[in-house]
Amino acid sequence: MNKIFVTFFLLLALSSMTWAQQKQAEILILSRKHLGKATVVDTSSVRIYYALNADTLGNQDTYVDLRVLEVGNRITKCSSEFVREGEAHQKELLKTWKAKGIHADGVPRACPIHGKRRDYWNEIQYTDIYIEGRTATSYHTMPHGWQSEDGYVVEPYPSQTWTLSNETATILGHRCQRATCHWRGRDFIAWFASDIPIRRGPWLFGGLPGLILKVYDKDHHYTFEAVKIERGNRPIIRHAYEGYRKTNRERYLKQNRELNEEYLNAAGRRGCLRKNALGDWVPTSGPKIPYEPLELE
Repeated sequence: MNKIFVTFFLLLALSSMTWAQQKQAEILILSRKHLGKATVVDTSSVRIYYALNADTLGNQDTYVDLRVLEVGNRITKCSSEFVREGEAHQKELLKTWKAKGIHADGVPRACPIHGKRRDYWNEIQYTDIYIEGRTATSYHTMPHGWQSEDGYVVEPYPSQTWTLSNETATILGHRCQRATCHWRGRDFIAWFASDIPIRRGPWLFGGLPGLILKVYDKDHHYTFEAVKIERGNRPIIRHAYEGYRKTNRERYLKQNRELNEEYLNAAGRRGCLRKNALGDWVPTSGPKIPYEPLELE
């Protein structure tokens, strides 16, 4: 019995090691079942869709993500439309799978996501932000194997101090004005439409006298650009986020850097092993991968 147990453990460790090697900086995210019950918390009258790091604005397959900003009377929600669509599709796959009965093939586990690098976990894509009054609450879903680190951060909103200029540009038919700020270690440029009196924008950007339709850092590591404005009443859904623990930005940013820069080392602390020269099982290690976080500090 002991030999069987040891053999099973070694096979499990080897499979974990192989998965980690294949997934270096390509960390699989599964369905977010632990989000819990969803409730309607407000009604949005307008939704703005932003392409994140698009190669071609007219082609969603070239986006890292499609963010949607849902603006209600009390609550504004910013989340990933790609993740929402993927989870809805997965529910249909599970429904079909269950209908086949006990002889069906394996349960569909992975959440099918659109966009480029669709197999990569991305901390922006897997963050839901709720803004109510002057407070923003961000719920961060970590990748497969790290769900115990799922957490949320509560902070003041907005936190940027903008400098306006007289430069203008046209985005989605709206005349936009240029504004700049230094925020969390980066210099950002935003274009806002004063004819849309919504003091919001993608991610945690906001506070300008009009809706932000485009924002990017000066080095162009991250670019959010509006590709569609949709009007009409629709419910804003909020999950229970069961098991998410309150954390702080410093801890969250540190975790992101570990996962993106040195995934094998980070995963090694969670059971991914290799044999060393002496034949002992030790945590895996790997090279650093270049990583540019949106927020540097």
